[in-house]
Amino acid sequence: MSLDQLTKTPSGSPTTSSKPNRLPTWLLPVGLALGFLLVFALLFGSRLLPAQKVDTAPVVTIRATSSEEPTIPDEAQTPNTLPSGPLLFQASGWIEPDPYVTFVSTLIDGVIDEVHVLEGQKVKKNQLLATLIADDAELNLTQAEQRITSLESKRTAHCAIIPVLELEQEAARKKVAGEQAFLEELEDTANRLGSVNKGGISEIDLTKANLGVIRQKATLAEAEAEIPRFTAKIEQVYEERTAIDNQVFEAQTDLARAQLALDRCNISAPMDGIVLHLHAAPGMKRMLGMDDPKSAVIVELYDPAKLQARIDVPLNEAAGLNVGQPVKFTTDLLPDLEMTGTVTRIVGEADLQRNTLQAKVRITNPHPRLRPEMLVRAEFYNSSSSSTPTSETRTPHSNSRLSLYAPKTALFNISGASASAWILADNRAELRKLSLGVEERDGHIHVHSGLHSGDLLILPPHEKLTEGKRVRALSSPQ
Repeated sequence: MSLDQLTKTPSGSPTTSSKPNRLPTWLLPVGLALGFLLVFALLFGSRLLPAQKVDTAPVVTIRATSSEEPTIPDEAQTPNTLPSGPLLFQASGWIEPDPYVTFVSTLIDGVIDEVHVLEGQKVKKNQLLATLIADDAELNLTQAEQRITSLESKRTAHCAIIPVLELEQEAARKKVAGEQAFLEELEDTANRLGSVNKGGISEIDLTKANLGVIRQKATLAEAEAEIPRFTAKIEQVYEERTAIDNQVFEAQTDLARAQLALDRCNISAPMDGIVLHLHAAPGMKRMLGMDDPKSAVIVELYDPAKLQARIDVPLNEAAGLNVGQPVKFTTDLLPDLEMTGTVTRIVGEADLQRNTLQAKVRITNPHPRLRPEMLVRAEFYNSSSSSTPTSETRTPHSNSRLSLYAPKTALFNISGASASAWILADNRAELRKLSLGVEERDGHIHVHSGLHSGDLLILPPHEKLTEGKRVRALSSPQ
């Protein structure tokens, strides 16, 4: 076999230089479309399936007064621990300080030097909570003290001239007296010379005596003018001393302000209580003029003996809510402890999203282990202490609550005070266990628990219904 035969490719056999096989380009968009369809089917596939058509009936809500309160069977009743009246409704809430948290803030801007308390710690009134760096305050206090000392020295030096001026004023008065006596002497001489007959003395001597009188009067006037000048100087010194006294008073005010700023570097507790939140740490700045409402807060305190609960009461139960109403509390922290309280106020605005109305309930016997924001369950009772309104004063909503009635045809598995019902919830069937009362009205039976106002019950047949199955109401409820 020759070299040419070895290098020649046999006819019909594939060459080594042929390109590898590639997937068709149309597979990529087809794969993306199939993936999209798969995700769409997983997310919305259940909504595309046909829904079973069902008949529905609404829950009937009736406001019943205390005299018409439906009777609860013995097996559904809970023991009434409060003798003040029957249980009206229950609601959940949270513990909080009564009536509010006490914010302990710094009254000057500064940087935290030391913090002497921690969260949850008990503190006494006037106990030191934190300190600020006080170097600047100490220097300002020293400067204010030195300014007062300087002004007092200036006042002493300024007033030292008063005795000298008073002596000079006295000397001026004595000089006036001397000049006055000399004037009288000259006037007497002139008068004597003037009374002598003509020719007895010369005209020159008479004229000279009269001129001496005139000259002495001028000297006397000049001496008298010195007295008001010294008086004015003394008054000026006294007025300047008054001005210095005012400056000393201002300096004393600055000293008191500097002392106050130094004292405010020590933040103390204004009350006995427990530290709820700590907003300070060494090196943290605390500022009064910031937009943050807690920029100057050091700690938040509350009195453990003064606690209340903020309870979110559903609006369909809020009709039975009254100020002064007795309440019983339970909490998971202390499941065996029953606490009592009283409704102190009802807030002015309902919660639109929660469909609730908030009430403040003061706890009369708070346990020392209770803390704010702990969840509690509250039972509201009808107050027997309140006087029963007369026919003239009774309002349609006095001592009333909402009662729920379900059509008896929608119930099944009825056994004593219990039954089952299918509810239309979010276009799906939901099975509920109900606790029934004994009162019936127009084919409807009172339901103690298991339903809510506005629920839609599915009427028979129920054979094809399963939990979570898609259903669609045939007609809107009446």
